[in-house]
Amino acid sequence: MTGKAMRLPLAAALLTIAPTVDAKIRSAEEMKAEKAYLLVQVDPVEMKLLGTNKITTGILFAPYDPATKQVRAGVMALKDPVAKDGKRRLYLIEVDPGTWVIAGTGASGASLGSADTSFSLGSYHFEAKAGELVDLGVFLPAREESDNPDTRMNAMKLLGGPLFGGRVEPVPNRMDIRPRGDGDVPVPAWLATRTATHPAFVYGGTFGNSLGGLVNRVDGKDGRGRAAGEAAYLSKPAHPAAESGGE
Repeated sequence: MTGKAMRLPLAAALLTIAPTVDAKIRSAEEMKAEKAYLLVQVDPVEMKLLGTNKITTGILFAPYDPATKQVRAGVMALKDPVAKDGKRRLYLIEVDPGTWVIAGTGASGASLGSADTSFSLGSYHFEAKAGELVDLGVFLPAREESDNPDTRMNAMKLLGGPLFGGRVEPVPNRMDIRPRGDGDVPVPAWLATRTATHPAFVYGGTFGNSLGGLVNRVDGKDGRGRAAGEAAYLSKPAHPAAESGGE
């Protein structure tokens, strides 16, 4: 990344290296045999303040080399979902076959204390093969709550900030992954007929924070001391373990 790009605000930098998916795939005929396709539901970040606030958040995926721990420019699930229910979005993302890492969150609600975050301290990577529909399940991004009082949400900071100078210090996001269930966003009929694969999510993928801004592990504080190479089928019911991915 150039020095000029490094000086961009984080949200702009995210979009520079990871453009959002431009065109929604509308039929099975548009899916190419030489490409892989990621199917993922992204739920909004929820905050309890004067009711429940829901913030739509983008997810950044990047090609990843586990040996060199390098990422390349990827894509962001943010626009043109194939289906949605309120602020829950279902994306179908065309990618090149290979190893991909969940690189972070983007287009988050920084004014509400949910910051764009690089998961460079430790994330999941997985394989996507040519011709496969890869079901990644449901992603649940959330604020990584902190003991710092400046990061705590309250009505004065939210409503009185512009008048009194109060604001919420953003905290990094974290994310959980679960299998798709009956109450989730329905998969379109033309896509539901295709056989999907459930990848092994291998934990511990680290990489440089070329985005600037906040960093975290994908599982936040829970990942402290967690062994790299653990693998599980997180998008399958009961999260069955897989053979070690061998970081």
